[in-house]
Amino acid sequence: MYAFKENIDIKDFTEFANSFSGAPIQQTQSWTVLKNNWKPHFCGIYKADVLCGVCLILVRELLPGFKYAYASRGPLLDYGDKEVIKAFRDGAEKFCKANGIYSITIDPLIPVGKTLPEIPAENFLDIFDLEKGKEHFQNFVDAGFVHGGFGKGLHDAVQPRFNALIPLKKADGTPLKFDELKKNYKQKIRKYYANFQSARGLYYERAKATPENIAEFKRIISATEKRQNISLRGEDYFSLLSKAFGDGAFFGFEKTDVNKYIENLEARLKKEPEMAGKITEQIADAKKIIGEKGDTVNLAALLTVYPQNTKGIRIAEYLYAGSDLTVFPSFCATLCGLGSQSKECIENNCDYLDLGGLAGTFDDGLYEFKHQFNPIIVEYAGEFTLPVNKTKYKIMEKYMPTLKKTYKKILKAVHKQ
Repeated sequence: MYAFKENIDIKDFTEFANSFSGAPIQQTQSWTVLKNNWKPHFCGIYKADVLCGVCLILVRELLPGFKYAYASRGPLLDYGDKEVIKAFRDGAEKFCKANGIYSITIDPLIPVGKTLPEIPAENFLDIFDLEKGKEHFQNFVDAGFVHGGFGKGLHDAVQPRFNALIPLKKADGTPLKFDELKKNYKQKIRKYYANFQSARGLYYERAKATPENIAEFKRIISATEKRQNISLRGEDYFSLLSKAFGDGAFFGFEKTDVNKYIENLEARLKKEPEMAGKITEQIADAKKIIGEKGDTVNLAALLTVYPQNTKGIRIAEYLYAGSDLTVFPSFCATLCGLGSQSKECIENNCDYLDLGGLAGTFDDGLYEFKHQFNPIIVEYAGEFTLPVNKTKYKIMEKYMPTLKKTYKKILKAVHKQ
């Protein structure tokens, strides 16, 4: 007989989550530090006093009298066990009724589709079983959860349904060396991991989460926001993220030693006198940058979070990146930095580096960028909702889209000020 328990011991929750294969960072105590405007509930499913499933449920009052619960990338349990899913469903419903919550949305990582890299199968690890995914999907539907649909838009759900994951291990589970990994990348970007960087004085540097480094990180991210007319996060959020994950969140900068770049150009000038006009112009531009910004310039900023689970499949999350294209835009600094962060993930025994979401139409710039790394593109099932107070649920279903649009407009207006 299964029992659903609300607010279990956080130590027990963490031990279970850290032993769960593929456990996402959204189902950790660290995540609650980031989502500090939601009330966290660490819930568990027990069978004969043995913990067999956990779920971090976040609760927030969206409007007066309208409490909503969300389990981002949860629950963590055996999706092939119909009994434990039913126990979770029954327990979640009682939990919502007891806490005045009108509905709960979950987002388990169930693969329902995938696009494999265009490389030999033995060169990459593929753990995404679609047959099991279909079975697991149906188990949640049979338990009474309402599926949110298979929308292909990047923002059709809170968490993206389509994610691009770089495999960091071979099919047999052997970690790839970075020299092997970069051979898996598309031909057109492999040059950035040869002598391209040394010729331009480029190098990657991991940065401590000091106030100065976080301010610089935000400055570079802001350059990308302005270019793409998007709004990401503020400096306070990145400080909070560092506090939440500690050394598990690593900031990195792709930099250039401008003097080294000039030295290389001057060496080229002697070897390639026929290119004198172009090279001389490049040297002049580089010296001008030294006068304006100094000998060393940060060109790109990247942020990745290591997985907290220690057993099973470990998936690192590449969360944010930006570049300052006012300086050496042809250096493709983000591409170079991402290679370095991939190398760090290999050294930290990660199985995948998740580059994050993209639209399922595969026809935009985000897809074009991420596709260069020959990732596995995984389509997850997406959101399931359990309406508890059906009257309130229908009201929110009718008016929430309008409220979301208004909220986004306000955010954009504030961002432009």
